[in-house]
Amino acid sequence: MQRLWRFLWLVLAWSVLTAPQSLGGEPLVTFAEHYATSRPGDDEPQQTLLAPPLPLPTTPAIPAAIPSAAQPALSDSAWRPQYWFVSSRESAQHPRDWNGCPLDVTWCPGDGRIYQSSLPHMLSQLTPETPVLICVHGSFVTVEDNLVESSEAFQAIRGAAPHLPLHVIFYSWPSDGPYLGLAPVDIGIRGHRADYNGFHVAWLLAQIPEHHPVCLFGHSHGCRVVMSTLQLISGGSVEGYRFAGNVGPQRRIRVVMAAAAFDHHWLNPGQRFDRALWRVEALLNLQNRRDLPLLFYPLTRPFAHRAMARTGLTWRDRTKLGPAGCKAVDCDVTSFLGREHYWPEYYSRPQIMATAAPYLYFQSP
Repeated sequence: MQRLWRFLWLVLAWSVLTAPQSLGGEPLVTFAEHYATSRPGDDEPQQTLLAPPLPLPTTPAIPAAIPSAAQPALSDSAWRPQYWFVSSRESAQHPRDWNGCPLDVTWCPGDGRIYQSSLPHMLSQLTPETPVLICVHGSFVTVEDNLVESSEAFQAIRGAAPHLPLHVIFYSWPSDGPYLGLAPVDIGIRGHRADYNGFHVAWLLAQIPEHHPVCLFGHSHGCRVVMSTLQLISGGSVEGYRFAGNVGPQRRIRVVMAAAAFDHHWLNPGQRFDRALWRVEALLNLQNRRDLPLLFYPLTRPFAHRAMARTGLTWRDRTKLGPAGCKAVDCDVTSFLGREHYWPEYYSRPQIMATAAPYLYFQSP
């Protein structure tokens, strides 16, 4: 018993010492116009939408690089060095408060500057049938950090397959302050906020024409945003609410997860994101068995399981998932990352980005 109490006090001390300093900030919830959210009804039919899995290897090799080819003229916007920021930082952060979706849109045309834009302008720049990549950052990321990392990530993403067209959107959500000063509590708050932002990403996805394949690339709690989005567009509920929008029945969706910070069993039947794989044709989980921050993930709340990034889908998980589990591949990148967790450590490794490229660009692996 004495050892147990000593361990708990060490955890508490670690929480205090490692908690981010309070940066202030706006209230968590702001008000906007109502949009497609609803309470789930008990009488709604349940339908399984399992697509046939892709012939993906169970342990994909990490290639050295993807060969480049001649690039078409820059008259096609999919080839221009431009990307977009879509932000919910000034939007409501709970479904009960939403009465619209006032997402902020900015545009980086590749000249080093950022311009205020709009969703209609962004959609008008999309080349028909060209893949769209939506990247979602993790927790404790400021606006300034997101701007720097997005610029670097865009170069790494395009460098992985410069001969292929792609539209890139960086989705930003309020994952930084204010803080309470206890790491488990602050992490828990951002986990729930990530769940809520699944509604915003689902709405954004519904605005993109269905003929565009979409890849969702999440890091850390950004993976939880992605899972929440998939749960909602598959007819599931998040925090007691459903998304009533429509992303298109024929929409192609792939997923890449880096440092995924959610319980490894949450995709299983009856768990938090049990419908997340229904609309996905392929999912790549970049597994780092030595991710140091996620070593403490089970301490963030009572009865938490190990993080998906460290364990991947276990044999028991895959047994419960059945055929749907064939869509998900765990790729061990521990030898490249060691104890690292942060997103730049992933996109700065050409071998990792080359492995993710078939998912990002919707090419055959």
